[in-house]
Amino acid sequence: MGINTLLILLFVALTICLWTLLRFSLQGYGRYESEFTEHAEDSLEQLFLFLDTKKLFLINLALLLVLPLLAYLVTGSLFYVLLAVVAVFLLPKLIVNILKARRRNAINAALPDVLAQLAGAMRAGATFLNAVETMVEESDGPISQEFALMLREQRVGRTLDESLENLAERVQSEEMDLLITAAQISRELGGNLSDIFQRLSVSLRRKHEMEGKIRALTSQGKMQGVVVAALPFFIILALVFLEPEIMQPIFTSLLGWCFLAVILLLELLGAIMIRKIVNIDV
Repeated sequence: MGINTLLILLFVALTICLWTLLRFSLQGYGRYESEFTEHAEDSLEQLFLFLDTKKLFLINLALLLVLPLLAYLVTGSLFYVLLAVVAVFLLPKLIVNILKARRRNAINAALPDVLAQLAGAMRAGATFLNAVETMVEESDGPISQEFALMLREQRVGRTLDESLENLAERVQSEEMDLLITAAQISRELGGNLSDIFQRLSVSLRRKHEMEGKIRALTSQGKMQGVVVAALPFFIILALVFLEPEIMQPIFTSLLGWCFLAVILLLELLGAIMIRKIVNIDV
């Protein structure tokens, strides 16, 4: 077998390997793009945010390429590169969770007034759906959007119970579950729904007042937990700038990586313990 034949076979083998690698890379990229856009679209629709998910994916991809490179150029450490990659992957989910929590809190805060409004309308002779329609027209914000979607679902053919269950699944709060449970029980067994809503409104107001007092009393403990949790990282950052040669083995050796892993594990356990202590169920 001549040298030319060997070179041709080697070229063919390399071509096949590169083509296979490129194919799997494109498949992985397409799968990641599809999962990201679908999840982002579903999450944003639940928040009534209608954005271009393709552009969000490109922004996320740009961050995935730029931030690790920037971290390596600034620090020269693979640890910070890995940390930047993990942060970019977790950032979209974290932002969505924060937006969902804010929306849920806004709905829960407006629920006592909504219940009082529904109770007043039903005492004046309106049905439950008519009272909800009036509330949607006169209110704004997330709670108005959710009830408006419930009415649209009910108008296109879904039963009221299905629309209420979808509302509970979207909001996912105990306060909304109480409202929906009261409405369903009243429809099945009878009863004065306006009085139930009025008493529920008073109960939720008292619950929110108690939660506000608890947050005020536990805010100092939460801040102490944040400060104590951030203190080791600030000390490490200060030592990196003051004594970079001494701190370099922490980010480049196996023992240093184990040291950082232990710090992160202890920080996580401490955060969980502090959260259990300061979180009080009402």
